[in-house]
Amino acid sequence: MKKGLLLLFVITLARIGWSQAAGNTVYSGSRNRTSGVTTGTLSSVDPKDSSQNYFVEANVLMNVRADEYVAVFALAHEAPALSEANAKIGTQVNEFLASLGKLGVKTNDVFVDFISQNRVYDFVVADNTAKETQTGFEVKKNVAVRYKDRTLLDELLATAAKAGIFDLVKVEYVISDIPAQRENLLAEASRIIRKKEADHYRLFGVKKKPLEVYQEKYNAFFPTEMYSSYTAYETGEVYRGNMPVVTKRKTRTSYYDPLDPAEFDLIIGQAEGEPMVQLTLYLKLKCKGR
Repeated sequence: MKKGLLLLFVITLARIGWSQAAGNTVYSGSRNRTSGVTTGTLSSVDPKDSSQNYFVEANVLMNVRADEYVAVFALAHEAPALSEANAKIGTQVNEFLASLGKLGVKTNDVFVDFISQNRVYDFVVADNTAKETQTGFEVKKNVAVRYKDRTLLDELLATAAKAGIFDLVKVEYVISDIPAQRENLLAEASRIIRKKEADHYRLFGVKKKPLEVYQEKYNAFFPTEMYSSYTAYETGEVYRGNMPVVTKRKTRTSYYDPLDPAEFDLIIGQAEGEPMVQLTLYLKLKCKGR
């Protein structure tokens, strides 16, 4: 080989057969989402009377479809004068609101949230000196749109784009009656604990006398916090020496990554790939052997 020739070492695509079955998510590494519940010792000795105490646990997950959704769009405008910046963003907001009305979105379902107004600075270079100077003002507002039909989001995005709005901040999932859902979780967790007690007596002859609810932990996981991402590609290695290397931009993929079902005694409502609010209850009952 001639002097200075770069040596390329191509990495063999050894994982192709695996990724065809598992999907490109293998590039994100192996990990499972958990509810954060850490189970404790299932038996202990109470120092008061030195009698054997037992714990019976239930961990229940409920997938709940949202009753409503709130899409939040961000707007920002700059101008030399503050009044001009306010006028520009006001015109854009009014255009967006008028278009929302044509989609059947009611005025009460839209909220315009003022975020900030700031001075904008830039540098002017003269006589080998870069001097920072105020060049104008920036005004920011958010528009929150509440809706019930989840398929409406595509139309909201198209309508926002027509108004020059391209920043969808987030989509919130709203559950109207979480206390009622928690009552269902408690009923199911209690049923599981009673069944475990009965199974222990039937299989092992172990009788337990409930003493107290030792731990009752509710939690809620919303789809906005349950997405993972990865970048899937294989590339070679190059001995660059002093030569600059320009890499190509790789596409980053995001996907809904719900809680690991393996850690739960019962799952109520199957998600089947649809992002849902995941409500959990970890119930731990302290019992005394008898």
